Amino acid sequence: MKQVSLLKTTVRVLTVATLAGLSSPAFAEEKPAAKSEVTWKEIGTAPGIVAMAAVGKNLFAINSAKKMVVCEPATTPVVWKEIGDGPGGNVVAMGVSDGKLFASTDARSAGRLAVREAVATAAPWQDQGHAWCLVGMAGAPGKMYAIVDTKEVGSEPTIMVRENAGAANVAAGRGLDGIPWNGVDRRPPVGALAITEVGGKYYVVTKEDALYVGDPTKADVKWQQIGDAAGVTILAGADGKLFAATKNGKLMMWQPK
Repeated sequence: MKQVSLLKTTVRVLTVATLAGLSSPAFAEEKPAAKSEVTWKEIGTAPGIVAMAAVGKNLFAINSAKKMVVCEPATTPVVWKEIGDGPGGNVVAMGVSDGKLFASTDARSAGRLAVREAVATAAPWQDQGHAWCLVGMAGAPGKMYAIVDTKEVGSEPTIMVRENAGAANVAAGRGLDGIPWNGVDRRPPVGALAITEVGGKYYVVTKEDALYVGDPTKADVKWQQIGDAAGVTILAGADGKLFAATKNGKLMMWQPK
């Protein structure tokens, strides 16, 4: 029965990937590892924050009112400043790649990807095409990695990647516009909620309040649980620091050694 259940789960994920114009990912085995101490520091509040991304000294976010806000986390407690509108729709994730801010909206209903300049003033968002079931993002030079979660019973998130430049989908008539998302031979930790990159390492938090480190760009690097992330649902990273927003509206920071 377990083998049948596993087969059904795999088919569900790969079917969604096929419908969205994505290639099928090969899942890497996750192995447990010993925890190391992670000490989070509360640096302020994250009122209504639904997504965050960090660039240099600035921490950008979009709130539940669909407004773009920014703060300097080096100044505590932080003060959020409104700088314009979000990209529209219900934002579910933000990420940074090539110095630009990316946002994913409406993950469960023909989601979209948008991009804007990473400046602490108002700037226009540009639509980048489809981003179905995308719930977390972390950038790399020229690429954007994402956690994709179909939310189907029995299924688990997987990881996809998108080039920042290249040929667009040829099936725009089915809603597969923009540069395609493709599978990688990695799978995030079970119950993955969010992902970000700091200092060349990728961090993931899970529904079980665990913090993992790994590298989805390298198939031979396994995810390792390094500590706790109690209540954390959103991640962002820059300048050697990891920032997190919790479900009860706290803004936290941890600096990896």
